[in-house]
Amino acid sequence: MGKHRKKRPLRLLAAAAVSAAATLGAASCLKPGTLGANLNTVLHILVEVGALTLAAAVLEARGLLRRIGIVFAPLVRFSRLPASVAAAMTAALASGSAAALMLADAREEGKLGRRDMIYGALACSPVSIFMFNLTVMFPVLAILKTAGMWYYLASYLSLAAMLLCVLCAARLTAPCRGVPPEYAAAGAEVAPWPQAFRHGLARTGRFLLRVALLTMPVLLWTAVAVQHGVFDFTDKLPAGVRDYLPPAAWTVFAARFGGMLSAAGAAAELLKQQLLSTPQLVLVLLAGNIINGVIRTLRRGIPVSLGIYPGADGMLIATVSTALRVGMTLIALGITMVVIHYES
Repeated sequence: MGKHRKKRPLRLLAAAAVSAAATLGAASCLKPGTLGANLNTVLHILVEVGALTLAAAVLEARGLLRRIGIVFAPLVRFSRLPASVAAAMTAALASGSAAALMLADAREEGKLGRRDMIYGALACSPVSIFMFNLTVMFPVLAILKTAGMWYYLASYLSLAAMLLCVLCAARLTAPCRGVPPEYAAAGAEVAPWPQAFRHGLARTGRFLLRVALLTMPVLLWTAVAVQHGVFDFTDKLPAGVRDYLPPAAWTVFAARFGGMLSAAGAAAELLKQQLLSTPQLVLVLLAGNIINGVIRTLRRGIPVSLGIYPGADGMLIATVSTALRVGMTLIALGITMVVIHYES
């Protein structure tokens, strides 16, 4: 243990040097005038996630997350995962990164095995995405009405299917052991407020350091890839796709990259002029979800996940989570295409 601790400063210095070199390399490849915007994105991530992580750590130390986590207890009990996963899923309602850090810390402290940490992270992902989508759902429903209702129904059913797949896989691969203890907080240790804040600050500091070293270079290199058209593939799509998406749909598809509200604004007028049917709109929004999800994973998901989870686990969790979501969305997209086919 002593030798391991002596090596930590050297490893940190080596990581900082590699991170600085990668960051400078990416900065030199960015288009002029765009470095500031990308650095602002990194700063926003660190401030937002740091604040939520501190709050979640304090609430966890005070035992409050365990009390609220009873809501997720039946799901976690079904999957035969440890009770701490229920608390992490509660934290995911506010911040997916805060939930991830809870799981990673529990793993580091020996309270959670690697398998349980990975399944717990995958279970928290759809919960976090659900809350993220919920923030703009009501304005979009007001704009798109029936079309918006069908879109969100398809999106949330995809997330529910993703969560169910994770829980079933966790249950089927669980070792031969009894059901974990009840998830009530009765009798659980509750740290005093000063200790809870110290615990929260220590956890947040470790997290911000790891994320800063990884997020900065990866996010900047992803921005370089975007600027150089690595993800520009719309002109390479098969011609048959246009049978399901008329020219007007591509306006919504392009607007989708600016956010759901901008896409809804563009779609509302097209629906009004009957240039786009409801199933076609649902199809283009679901397709936009897939592309946006992959790009968001590359720009933010992987860098943050690598900064939180040990070794290659961060890459594994981010990749599997995105693949599951894309797979479930593709099923919803396929069903929508069948509807369009029979409608036409």
